[in-house]
Amino acid sequence: MVGDGWGFYPDFQYFLEHPDQDQYIREFCPGEFGKRELPEIPPGWRYATIVSVSLRVDGQPVGRLRELMAICEDVDEIG
Repeated sequence: MVGDGWGFYPDFQYFLEHPDQDQYIREFCPGEFGKRELPEIPPGWRYATIVSVSLRVDGQPVGRLRELMAICEDVDEIG
């Protein structure tokens, strides 16, 4: 089946449901980038994962790239 081995099925499902999209941002899942501990980030910020399709075959997503990022949710906190 296309998508086997993605490890995080909701990513695959998202791209099946949104074939016109090549990228989306979702909540970070602890442990998805290994067991490395992440540093604390300031109040008003949170970790997120940007997921991109890296390969499509016959229109189906078969490869992805995940990147860790920090996003600001509360601009009042950063002054």
